[in-house]
Amino acid sequence: MLSSIKSAKDLETTHNDIKSGFLTIAIRKSREAQYYVNLSDSLKAEIIQYKDSQQLLNLNLLLIPLCEAAGISKKARGYLTESDLRELIHDFFSEFIYPLGENYQDTLISRYLLTLGDSLGGRMRNIIGGIASEKLTEKIVAALNLSAVNFLFLEKKSTKWIPGEKYSIDSLPNIKSLYWKNSIGERTLLYDIKVPVVNKNVDLVLLGKNCVNMTSVELKSCLSDVNNYELLGELKGGIDPAGADEHWKTAVTSLSRIRTSFQEKEPTVKTLFIGAAIEGAMAEEMYQQTVENILTKCANLTKQNQLTEVCNWITKI
Repeated sequence: MLSSIKSAKDLETTHNDIKSGFLTIAIRKSREAQYYVNLSDSLKAEIIQYKDSQQLLNLNLLLIPLCEAAGISKKARGYLTESDLRELIHDFFSEFIYPLGENYQDTLISRYLLTLGDSLGGRMRNIIGGIASEKLTEKIVAALNLSAVNFLFLEKKSTKWIPGEKYSIDSLPNIKSLYWKNSIGERTLLYDIKVPVVNKNVDLVLLGKNCVNMTSVELKSCLSDVNNYELLGELKGGIDPAGADEHWKTAVTSLSRIRTSFQEKEPTVKTLFIGAAIEGAMAEEMYQQTVENILTKCANLTKQNQLTEVCNWITKI
């Protein structure tokens, strides 16, 4: 158990933590939404010159935004020909746009924004998960720097390993993996990667191997050997209390599957749960699991002292 956790109560997310989390997400969502607002403004500026909405159907430039206004998703477009798309857009215009006459622009823009709203929602779900891993990475890097441990980080975009001295706060969203060497041995931390023995993606995987510059084949082989694993963990960044219990149940199932899959490994693989939204009953369960050493460690993502302590621990195991 972390020294900063004296009881299950210490694991609970407070009202102020929830409020702060929602505020952070709201600000980020407003920032991300600006891109979609700009798209709708550009579309409006484009169509405002056409009083007859039927003219829009002949503009190749507007094919994609008109598809989105008609509710035809990017995934759906991948299965349809251009002829199919134009036919669907024509049907959409016939029912919803043509009857409006010259006053069609606002309705078309509103429907376009509805589809963009779905895109924003999906993007935000990914961002929320990303924020959680960014918080963890930031604390791990701080722990490594404090101990004067050299490290490398893997950039998602370039797929290159970068020396730790080039790390900055702007690097966080683009970090896929970390490598360092402590007093015990070499360590590679991977985020959201498929673990073959579990046959599922796991949020956090710490390997006792140097995976720097491994080919995909070499990494797959490394991940296939249960003896290479030091720690596997679940990281849940969602702050909404309404979904907290479901996240915990999913994590319990995943961690149980991990323990079963790694039961032949000696010593037993360590397991970890870090969550942002932790309710009372959940806190009791995870606290008890940690006391009984079913779960190696647990921490609340919104508690800076717990997050700092667990990240210090990760760098030393």
